Amino acid sequence: MYLSAERVAIVNRTIQETFEQTCIAWQAIPHWDTGDPGQTEVSNENYGVVQIQGAPQDVSASVAELIAPTPDSLLTKINAATVALAASVDDVVFPALRTAALGPNTFNLTASTTDAILSAVIDCRGAVEKGGYRSPSCGITNTDGIKGLYQLVNSYTSPSDTILYAGNINSVHRVDKLETAVGTPPASAIVLGRRQRIAHGQASGASPGEEPVDLAISIPPSFEIVGESAANLIRLRVRVRYAVRVKVPAGIALITGP
Repeated sequence: MYLSAERVAIVNRTIQETFEQTCIAWQAIPHWDTGDPGQTEVSNENYGVVQIQGAPQDVSASVAELIAPTPDSLLTKINAATVALAASVDDVVFPALRTAALGPNTFNLTASTTDAILSAVIDCRGAVEKGGYRSPSCGITNTDGIKGLYQLVNSYTSPSDTILYAGNINSVHRVDKLETAVGTPPASAIVLGRRQRIAHGQASGASPGEEPVDLAISIPPSFEIVGESAANLIRLRVRVRYAVRVKVPAGIALITGP
């Protein structure tokens, strides 16, 4: 045994807290535990199945770091691996939502002007509300989307509050990747409809049953000890295993272009 029970608990708690703070999918989409760490597939509630997947991040730690009086050096490495794990999950989840968006729920920006953005956001609101999702929605966009949303008008004011209010959006997140391969036109934002009132970043505590999308978790954010990788080095693996379940595509709206 390379770690004491106390040190294992500290590392696992650090992974859980860091993952919650850095994974946008965890903050924006409700999740549930499958109860089976070995599960490989889960129902999508549409007579199909989705694969449970993961992209573990390895950490090499010296024996001295593992048994040191304080865990600071070890936790620095664990935090870096957890941030990379969270990014890998986001890079899978949001392109999956972009792919699942229905054609009638896709709206193209004709320009990057405030009026065009406002019109597209209101169209998205109408689409998800038509699907029965009338609580404030969650917006997912990229860096260019944030720039467009918060662009200044007359050099001193941003229309973002008006746009978000009109679109019934109470939460906006920025991610690096909205699609696996850049489309023509490219994806600019995803609007995720809600049936529950969920505060910004608090979806992990919400019930997944009412929402159009959820995450099925077979192994929560945690770590495992792989074993010796070299002289005086122990390999640890930071992991999470999950599946993205798009249960109701009508609850997702997509903005593309310009």
